[in-house]
Formats: sequence, structure tokens, C-alpha cells
Amino acid sequence: MKRLLIVPFLALLCAFQTQAQEVENPLGASNQEWLDRDWPVTDTLVFDFPNESALVLYFNNTEFTASELTEELEPLLRKATDFPEFTTVAYRLGEQFSNTSLKHVKYQIEKKYVPYVDSLEMTFPVGLDFTGGDFTPVVGFRAHLNWRNFSLGGSITNTIYFPERIEKNIKVNSSWFANAEFAWEFGNLEGPRRNTFGIGYLINENKSQLFSGTTMQAYYNRKINKNLSIQVGVISTENFKTFYPTLGIRFW
Repeated sequence: MKRLLIVPFLALLCAFQTQAQEVENPLGASNQEWLDRDWPVTDTLVFDFPNESALVLYFNNTEFTASELTEELEPLLRKATDFPEFTTVAYRLGEQFSNTSLKHVKYQIEKKYVPYVDSLEMTFPVGLDFTGGDFTPVVGFRAHLNWRNFSLGGSITNTIYFPERIEKNIKVNSSWFANAEFAWEFGNLEGPRRNTFGIGYLINENKSQLFSGTTMQAYYNRKINKNLSIQVGVISTENFKTFYPTLGIRFW
């Protein structure tokens, strides 16, 4: 685990070091002039590593304090085991521009210096859709291979339809879809991949009162939190002659 030392500097020394140390996230000339004029560097925060490297942050004390930045970055830097030896890396902080925002700087540090291990994710989503004027429960199995910013995989889902009773009897229709999926979350490494796009094909041979002929679906899923998401899509059936919009929720 890396040892961190936090060293605040005076504003005069900060200005000198800003000129001497090139930052990793420079802005365009006009934006840089705007940032330097309205939010000039007043403080510097340095994190020293045991391998004789350092991370330097230049910031304005009306936006951040050293204690706030330390609390935000210290847990991340303890995981930054790929930080190069004998190297000083500097970033400018300024919330007015996305390239200098704290969120972006944390993202760049994690992306460059925190090791990432690919993983296989398997879940059993369940939910409820509103399909063509009817509520259809959905159950299934999902498997994804995760990389740092995105994942690829697929799922098998069953859209369950309850038709009207005939002579007090009801026959439950099961519609099994095989789906190819792509999930992504660019610009944020702290949470799950919140966006998923999928395309599916109806694979079961049993006739359904809801779907018939060639049937395919396309959908977009947006995670609300770790266990809940909203899904919108469209299902084409009867050899692409009929289209059902879908709206539903999923629990993972």
C-alpha cells in the first residue's frame, strides 16, 4: 500500500511550480486564460509515493480545500500501484471546465495508474414490461465479460404473457429471447455500467398468442442504482408486420 504525504505550499511557490511543471490536462488558450484570471492557483497539494514519484494538484482555495481533496483522492491513490517511478505528474483543478474537474482528474488517474482485472459477471434479472397493452413478467439469465469501460455478453429472457381465460382456463405463453448485449459507462469508473443496448431473437418453437412468425426485439436499459433499472424497447413480430413498444423495470 502506498504511503501518502500531503504538503501544502504558499501561493507564490504554487505559481512558480505551475509554470515549471507541465500539467496533464491543459486547456485551450482562451479557456486557460479565463481560468487563470477568475480562479487563479492559490494552493498546491502534493502526494509523495515511496517510489520517489509525486502527484501534484494545483487549485484555487475558493473551490477546494486540501483536506477535501485529500479525502477524495487518498483512497484512490492507495490503489494506484502502476504509478511510474521517479516521475512527477501534475493536474490543474477547476470545476468550470470538464477537463479540469475533480471528477475527470480522478477518472484519468484511475484509468492510467490503477490496475484493472477483467471479470465475468452473471446475474438473474427479473422484471415487468408493458407490452402491446398487456403486462408481461420477464425472467432470465445474463452473462457479461467486463472490461474497464464496457462489457460484452448476452442474455436469455422469457417474456411471459397471460391471455384471456377461455372456458375458465388460462394458458400461460412463454416467449424465450436470445439477446446480444453491449454495456458501457464512459467517463466514470466508480459505478456500474449503467447503459446497455441489446438485440434479441425469439427462439422458442411453441406458438404464442402474443408473438408469431419471425420476432425480434431491440432495447435500451438504464441502471438507476445497483439493483434497479428502467428498460425501453420495441418488439417486431408477425414477420416484421406488427410492432409493440415496451416499457418496463428490471431487478438484478
